[in-house]
Parts: sequence; structure tokens; C-alpha cells
Amino acid sequence: MNESELAAVLAALAGETRLRILRLLQARALRCSDAAHCDFTEHCCTVSELADALGVTLPTVSHHLKELRRAGLIRMARRGRFVEVSLQAERLLELSAAFGALARHGATPTQGVS
Repeated sequence: MNESELAAVLAALAGETRLRILRLLQARALRCSDAAHCDFTEHCCTVSELADALGVTLPTVSHHLKELRRAGLIRMARRGRFVEVSLQAERLLELSAAFGALARHGATPTQGVS
């Protein structure tokens, strides 16, 4: 992940509501016992479910979802009348790797990495 992509992801994560959305989606994904073979619909939330859980309006949650999707952190799919949202695991792994690299390169030999 280059610096421009990392900056875009960090900007998308800067809001408390967006972090709460990711946590809600994470909680839903953790309920799946076989994530490697899990159907997309088994670990997603609808936009309406997210709005209800967050106590915000649909336009507000849609705005936050647009920013998270633009950063590549979530995926969205229309299923009939509903729009379902799930984590984009690959992008989150890239983010984790980017921070891991920063931690490794920022540690002095006597500090180590914990």
C-alpha cells in the first residue's frame, strides 16, 4: 500500500461512526464458523441494520459507507430491496501489513517490537 492509499484509508477511519461501522461488521463476520468457505450474505449487515444499530439516519450511514467503500474497506451488494455491507478483508490485511512495516522500521534495536 503506497502513501497515498494509506492516507486515504486513514482519512476514512478518522471518524468514530466509521470505526463503529467496521466494528459492527467485524462482530457479524466473527459469528461465521467457517469464514474461508462462508457465503457473502452470512456475514454482512444491511444499510438499515447499521443505521438502527448506530442510531443514525439512512442518509448519514450512507455517507459514512460511501467513504469506507471509497477507501476499499467495505464491499456493498444489492440483494433485492436491500443493500448488504461486509468487510473487505484483503484491504484490512494490507492496512495491517502497512502498520506492521511501520512498527518494524520505527523500532530501535533495543526496543524490539511487541
